[in-house]
Amino acid sequence: MSRMLGPSTYGALGSLLGLITVVTLVASALQAAITHAVASGDHTSNDPIVGLALRKPFLRLSLGSFVLIGSVIAASKLIENYLHLSSELPVIYFALFLGINVLCIIPQGVLLGDLSFTVVAVGLVANALVRLVLGVVLVHFHEGLNGAMVAAVAGAAIQLMILIEPIRKQLLAAGNRASRLVNLRYATLAAVSLGGVSSLIGLDSVLARHYLERAESGYYVAAATGARIALFLSGAITSMAFPAISRAVGDQVRISRLLRNSAITVFGLGFAASLGVVSFPHLVISVLFGSRFQHAATVIQILSISSAEMGLISLLTYYSLAHRSMTAALSWLGVVAAAFFIALMHKDPIEIAWIMVVTTSALLIVQAISIRMLNR
Repeated sequence: MSRMLGPSTYGALGSLLGLITVVTLVASALQAAITHAVASGDHTSNDPIVGLALRKPFLRLSLGSFVLIGSVIAASKLIENYLHLSSELPVIYFALFLGINVLCIIPQGVLLGDLSFTVVAVGLVANALVRLVLGVVLVHFHEGLNGAMVAAVAGAAIQLMILIEPIRKQLLAAGNRASRLVNLRYATLAAVSLGGVSSLIGLDSVLARHYLERAESGYYVAAATGARIALFLSGAITSMAFPAISRAVGDQVRISRLLRNSAITVFGLGFAASLGVVSFPHLVISVLFGSRFQHAATVIQILSISSAEMGLISLLTYYSLAHRSMTAALSWLGVVAAAFFIALMHKDPIEIAWIMVVTTSALLIVQAISIRMLNR
């Protein structure tokens, strides 16, 4: 789609998706709370999901989803102006996509806590395939940014249907047991912590769209998207490590081994991907985005380092969450620092990219020190 949309329009698409990342991962604090509760055994049953009654919490979440959709639509003119869009329609599709992603929180949280990784994986892959195929078709028929956002909505809807099917009985059942899945204090900590991580991931794309010229913002968003290979390649490790670590809290030997093995794997995958991007930036840009985005080659080299570090930051955040520690919220230090320095220095994409590298490096050091103190 980047080839078909061009740098200016692709910058708008990327900034919207960056905003989606920020908002939906804040809401996924509820998912983390559910995953932690199911995995850590805060319930009575040999099978964690047998006997769950999810109808009431799912109806409440549905109501929250509708309120969120309405709120975003009400603010559509403000978002359109801030991101320099040509109409409010992409923001309306953004609101629908956001609402559907919120509805995925409960089923995905329960399935991850039950270690049902296959179902979650199938849902994610189906989402990506639908978004890719339908998006390219709609953009080909001159639907532009609107077509890309419609494809995102359709992919999310398919994922939701796949996630709901295995726990359909639980979603239809009424009862009180589901209320034990969510601890308000823990959910608040998760909201703050994951909100910081997600904000740090998507912040630079949104600010780049706001401060840079449209074509330059397109180059930056392309570089940020390609560089996130180094982050998301290791993301599955973190998703699987969180419920496993939650189950092992209290067993210092086992949990230390889990953290060490997970960190080595995340580091290896992230920095191997980063090394590939740094070594062949023009090839990566050409394959992913086309020749019109070659100006992003230098930026993707820089951002791949930051993305690899973000993989470790995400893992350490989830590790702290499993321990119910306030150190999980340290990522907000990075958000504040990045926003402050990007507001001061944003003459070109390279300058913004270096700010992100310095920010994530400093944050990773602070987190490593805090984890060491936590384990004492």
